[in-house]
Amino acid sequence: MQSVSIHIERLQEKANTLFVGLPDAGLVGLIAANQIVHDMKLQGMGWIDLGDYMPPTAVVHSGLPFSPVQFFAGSGIAIITAEVPIPVEASKVVGESVLSIAKKISAKEIVTIGGLASEDRYEEEAQPSVYFVSSSPETVKRISDMGIYPLDGGLLMGVYAQLMMGGIREEIPVNAFYANAYPRLPDPGAAAVLLTALSKIYPIKVDIDSLVKQSEEIRMKTKQIMQQVASTGRPSGSFMYT
Repeated sequence: MQSVSIHIERLQEKANTLFVGLPDAGLVGLIAANQIVHDMKLQGMGWIDLGDYMPPTAVVHSGLPFSPVQFFAGSGIAIITAEVPIPVEASKVVGESVLSIAKKISAKEIVTIGGLASEDRYEEEAQPSVYFVSSSPETVKRISDMGIYPLDGGLLMGVYAQLMMGGIREEIPVNAFYANAYPRLPDPGAAAVLLTALSKIYPIKVDIDSLVKQSEEIRMKTKQIMQQVASTGRPSGSFMYT
């Protein structure tokens, strides 16, 4: 029987804002969420067990195993991250689990963060754009006035869609932020731009310099590979982001 269970070991304080960063285009949501956890020294408070929706999986950090879906909190905020993609068939129940956690910690708002796949990103020299979707018309106006663009059209799917519609049902404001990102490569640069925009709205303090450096390295390496493929028909060497 498929089931998803929530395991919160300890909770020292309530959180005004619950951020959710999941793997997506450019791994933007995951990279940005991990940077917040690291720089703000948030503490691990628990995890979500995806049960039969996922084969037995553990991620390893510093020699210790952890659930792929972790819950962190501190400094008045909380974050849920996932280091593996959420199976499509688990989207609804995971979304409802996140809403349950938001109620448990008395969150006044849920903020989802992610990337929008853009082929043009490979050639862009300028910073990627940031867009948002909000369940609140008042918030749409407020954030638009800050110079962040509302997403004109599109289709939300998966956990983030469940959260958006569930937030409307439960009367919990939900805001979703996206940055243009590489479709098939990690994009720390897009994560850096997204975090810069978020820091204008929410009390998060992060160092984006390392992300910008990583982004430039990836962009230059990708450009080299594309030039090699164009001239020889195949890439040389190997390329991996860590």
